[in-house]
Amino acid sequence: MVHPREFLTEYVDPATLFWRKNQYVKHLAIHAITQMDVLAEVVALWTSHPKVQDFRDVLGAREKALGIIREAHNSHKHGALTSKRFKQVSQGQRPTVVTKSGYFLNHSFIGGPPTPYDALVYILDDGTEKEISVLLAEARTAWDRELARLQL
Repeated sequence: MVHPREFLTEYVDPATLFWRKNQYVKHLAIHAITQMDVLAEVVALWTSHPKVQDFRDVLGAREKALGIIREAHNSHKHGALTSKRFKQVSQGQRPTVVTKSGYFLNHSFIGGPPTPYDALVYILDDGTEKEISVLLAEARTAWDRELARLQL
């Protein structure tokens, strides 16, 4: 069995890095999300948790980003999710490219209009958008906290 830190180094981080270099490629975003989610199974097995689903439920409640990652992965695999435990990405959503706007150093004029940019997002069940880049960064930070908590 692979240690969770080894799985993180060999699968999660490279998948995320590869997507970051190709941020509009949806299947690479899904691959990074999948690896991030599979880590929950690896940790549950490594720690001999008696019920993997219970571990994942508690983890998702403690770390919101990991809950969204789980739902995004399951929604990708199964389409619409019928279990009441899924509340954020339960309608079979896929990543979509949207045009947003913001201010960027050396790209926006002070007092001028915001600069448009494209971002890959999930549109959550409540209609809000979650940028994949933000989601993956938050999930990675959440894993650092969780692995430290478990002393792994």
